[in-house]
Amino acid sequence: MAGSVEDLAAPTTFAPLMQPTFRSIWLATQVSSLGWLMQTVAISWLMATISTSDLMVALVQASSNLPAFILSVFAGALADNFSRRRVMFVGRCLMVIGSAMLTAVVALGFVSPWMILGFSFLIACGGALHDPAWQASVGDIVDRRDVPAAVTLLSVGFNTVRTVGPALGGIVVASFGLLAAFTVTTLTYLVPLGTIWRCKWKVRSSPLPRESMRTAIYDGLRFTAMSSEIKAAIARGTLFGLASIAILALLPLVVRDHLGGGPLAYGTLMAGFGTGAVFAGISNGTFRRSLSQERLMKLACVACAACSLSLALTSSIPVAALALALG
Repeated sequence: MAGSVEDLAAPTTFAPLMQPTFRSIWLATQVSSLGWLMQTVAISWLMATISTSDLMVALVQASSNLPAFILSVFAGALADNFSRRRVMFVGRCLMVIGSAMLTAVVALGFVSPWMILGFSFLIACGGALHDPAWQASVGDIVDRRDVPAAVTLLSVGFNTVRTVGPALGGIVVASFGLLAAFTVTTLTYLVPLGTIWRCKWKVRSSPLPRESMRTAIYDGLRFTAMSSEIKAAIARGTLFGLASIAILALLPLVVRDHLGGGPLAYGTLMAGFGTGAVFAGISNGTFRRSLSQERLMKLACVACAACSLSLALTSSIPVAALALALG
């Protein structure tokens, strides 16, 4: 009986992958995400190598995450009002251009800290444009009944890759050098670009009239301002995110100056961080059955603080990796 239930459930879970367009873009996205995570390690380690300024090393994370914060509302409005496929393509083009230019200056040997930040920012802008359009396109590509499964596959795919990508990036940088890592990353960005160019899908028509960009952005901000629940969630997420991003921003310095490690150690620690995120996603349902959401949030914040303190006090790379995974 259990076997028959699993047989019935399995096709539902993986049904979106039977759709050729979704399967092609999903697989291409996993390749690109792997490259992006490798590039994250390579960019941070490059900055830690050529710059003696702790601030410049920390700004790498700012340049990688600020575009998503700045462009989130704008990118969402673009995805709702224009061809999502074109928005995705433009976003991917920006990522390829930024990555190719960074690879070129590294190859030519005249890379500077500000160049690193600029190209990192450009790559992140491309991702900030692409991601909302891709997520919104899922409902156009797969059947409506398969949308929840498709969303699950997006999450599972990225979380799986984030446990491997940083470690692979550290291995490539340590074994073949920074130029090899940036070259591989640029090639991985070309995969979804070609896939989006090749694949075409129909957009489901909406009975609602098309809004102007200004109206769409204004309505989104007004809705947020009128919802106390959303404002509270944004405030909490911002505070927690600032604390978490500080750890990632300073991690190259911790590895270089405190732990005495190299790019392989840095990639391993980043992989530990990703592994912890995957474990949290898997175990979240179990914890929520026994704890309220409020209590779970408080315990998570306390655990994160304790693990951050452990990271500051330890001089062992395995202990640091464990602290990042648990935090």
